[in-house]
Amino acid sequence: MRASEGTQPVTRNNTDLVVGASILIALCILIGGVLWLKEALITEKQVYYTFLFPNVGSLQVGDPVMINGVTKGRVATLYLRHELVAAVVHLDNEVTLTDSCRPVVQNIGLMGERGIGIQLAAAGREVRPTGKNDTTFLAGDFETGIAETMGMMGSVLSKMESLVTDISSLMNNTVGDTSFVRLFPVLSRRLDTLTDLTERILKKNGPLVDSSVASMAAASSQFKGLMDKNSDRLSTIMANGATLSTNAIEALARIDSLSTSIQGIVHTIEEGKGPLGMMLKDERFSQDLRHAVTGMDTLAALVKSDGLKLRVKFGFGKTKN
Repeated sequence: MRASEGTQPVTRNNTDLVVGASILIALCILIGGVLWLKEALITEKQVYYTFLFPNVGSLQVGDPVMINGVTKGRVATLYLRHELVAAVVHLDNEVTLTDSCRPVVQNIGLMGERGIGIQLAAAGREVRPTGKNDTTFLAGDFETGIAETMGMMGSVLSKMESLVTDISSLMNNTVGDTSFVRLFPVLSRRLDTLTDLTERILKKNGPLVDSSVASMAAASSQFKGLMDKNSDRLSTIMANGATLSTNAIEALARIDSLSTSIQGIVHTIEEGKGPLGMMLKDERFSQDLRHAVTGMDTLAALVKSDGLKLRVKFGFGKTKN
């Protein structure tokens, strides 16, 4: 009896454990199924878009996508595309984007949280949603947030430290230098002397200065009147200058064309084409020309030495020198 009485509590405890475990497993299955169905229903109502950003900062998968400040989707994937970052997002299918919409990676929290903000624009062409591996991209921008600001603080502090060092060096070389302290009163006295001298000169020559200013004002007025009176002539001179400039440009163009023609003629002669080119390139002509020149030189030498002898032949057969 005692043995049977000790066995009953053990059996009851095992039964309770099995029942409790079954209930816990059923609850887990129920909760998981509800979440899965909820996610499936949400996914059925969403479509995919792909945005390109120059930088995304601390943006992560799962961060919100807000349309005019209202969360309407999440970031699904992030990957590099050349020098840009592509962000694949899924949005509610009730949202219609156009190519005038500009996605922006924004700071949405004090701890550097990020999200994508989109301001709807009715203008532009509608951008059709596609799958995750779409090749249609919508360009976006990146806004500097708290994380980037904190990252720049190091550079700012370094520059401030350099500035403080420069100011300290300047103070040491001026106020902190004994030679500067001794020189400063001398400079002050000289400046006072110069100021007094300038004041005396202005008082002594005040009427002359006023007259000079008045003369300058009169000259300016006369010059203005002269310009107004001869405005038509000045306009004519300017027009003639423009015409002269046009004619100069045309003359330069003609000179350029003439230079091109001369270059063509020279090139033709160098190739031995044309009468002049054939004459210069023909060796026989060159030899004949040399012989003719040699003969002329010989004839000139004879004339110079013996004089020019003329022979006249008459009809009766006599010759008279």
